Amino acid sequence: MNRLKVLDVYSLRLLLTLLMLSGISVSVGISSWFSTRDSKHQIEELFDAQMLQSAKMLELFYHDEEDFKAPQELPQVLHVPDSQVSTFAEKADALKLAYEHKLAFQIWSEAGQALVFSDNIGRQPITKFVQGYSKKVFEGELWHVFSFFSVKHKVWIVTAQQDEVRQELVSQIMHNAVIVPLIVVPLTLLIVSLLFYILFRPLKSFERELMARSPNDLTPLTMSLPKELVPVRRALNQYISSIAHFIARERRFSADAAHELKTPLSVIKLHQQGLEGLVGEGDAERIHLAAIDAGVKHMSHTVEQLLLLARVDSIAELNVQPHPLLPMVEDALNQLMPLITDYEWNIEVDAALTLNCDRFYLLIVLKNIIENACKYSPDETQICISAALTDAYVEIKIADRGQGMTHEQIASATERFYRVNENEGIGAGLGLSICHHIIDLHQGQLTITPRENGGLVVTLLLPQ
Repeated sequence: MNRLKVLDVYSLRLLLTLLMLSGISVSVGISSWFSTRDSKHQIEELFDAQMLQSAKMLELFYHDEEDFKAPQELPQVLHVPDSQVSTFAEKADALKLAYEHKLAFQIWSEAGQALVFSDNIGRQPITKFVQGYSKKVFEGELWHVFSFFSVKHKVWIVTAQQDEVRQELVSQIMHNAVIVPLIVVPLTLLIVSLLFYILFRPLKSFERELMARSPNDLTPLTMSLPKELVPVRRALNQYISSIAHFIARERRFSADAAHELKTPLSVIKLHQQGLEGLVGEGDAERIHLAAIDAGVKHMSHTVEQLLLLARVDSIAELNVQPHPLLPMVEDALNQLMPLITDYEWNIEVDAALTLNCDRFYLLIVLKNIIENACKYSPDETQICISAALTDAYVEIKIADRGQGMTHEQIASATERFYRVNENEGIGAGLGLSICHHIIDLHQGQLTITPRENGGLVVTLLLPQ
C-alpha cells in the first residue's frame, strides 16, 4: 500500500523536465569547461607567438650601436602612456590604446648594457639572458617574458606582457560560458514546460472524460489520442467490454433466478395454506407452518427485490415529468397498509410542492425508505416525513426512532446485499441500493445521517 502511495505522487512530466534540464546543464557545463580549457591554451599560444613575432620585428628594425652618433644617446627609452583603460570592455582612442601599458620590451647588448627599453618596465633586466619563455614578477605584477638573442646584431631582445591580459580574456570567456547557460536554461525550462503542457493535454482530456463518466456508462472510449496512448485506450475499452459483459450476465442470472423462484414459492405458499386448513388450532404442526410462512414471505420479498433490481439496472431513460409530492407520499403510505398502522405519523409536505421525477420509480424509493423506517422502529414511535424547497432542489427527509446505525454501517448501507445484522434475516440488503441507484438516475443525492436522541434520517435531494 505504501508503495502504491509513492507511485501515486510520481510525476512523469516533472521527471522528464528534470532529466532534460539535468542533461542540458551537464552538457553545457562540460562544454564550457572544455571550451575554457582549450581557449586558455590557445590564448597562451597566441600571445606567446605575438611576443615571438614582436621580438623578430624589433630585430628587423634595430640599428647597431655604430649607427648612433653619440654614446650618450644610449639607452633609447620609449615612453608608454597609461591610457587608464584597464579592461577590454572599455574603449580607448587611437593614440592611447588599451593595454599598451601592459606590454613592454628591452634590448640589451651582449655585454649586458641596456640599449633600448620601454619605460613601463624599467631598465632593470627582466630576463636571465636565456633564450625562451619565462615568467617574472615586477612591481607586484606577473609578466610573461620572451628572450631572443640576435646573432646578426649581437643583442638580446626581450618582449614582455602582463599576465593580467591573458587572465582577463580567459575570465571573459568563462563569464560568457556561465552567462549563456543562465539565460538558456530558464528559457529552455519555459519552452519545455510549454511543450509538455501541449503534449500532455490529450492525457488530461482523457482523464477528464473518464472522471466525467457515470458508473453506468460502459460505452467504448472514442476520443482522439496520440499514437502512444492508443494502446491504453484499446486496453481500457477491452476492460470496459469485459465488465459490461460480466454485469449483463450477472443481471440476467439474477432476473432469471428470480423468475424461476416465483413459481416454486407460489406452490409452497399454496400448500402451506392448504395444510393450515387440515391442522387444528392447538396442534404443534402450526409452529412449523408458521416458520414456513415466514420463510416464504422472506424469500418472496427477496425475489421481488431482485426483479426490481434487474428492472432498475436496465433503465435506459426515465420518464421525468412535474408531479406534486404530497400525493406520492400518500400513495406510498396507502400501499404499505397495514404496516404503517402501528406508528404515529408526522407529515409536513406542502400540497403545492412539485418536483420533476419519474413517478413510478420515485414511489418505489419512498415505499422502500418508509418500509425500512417501520421495520426498524418500535411500535407507537413517531416517523416524520417532511419536504422543503432549497434553491433549485427539493429536500425530502424521512426520520425514524429506530435502532440507528454506526458511521461505518452508514458508509456501507447503499451497497448491494449489505445488511446491518446478518443474523436478523430481515430484508435482502437491496432496498437502499435500489433507492440510491434511482436517485442517481434523477441527478440527485441520497444521504443517511444519525438522528439526535436515536434513529436515522434519510434525506433525498432532487431537482425541482
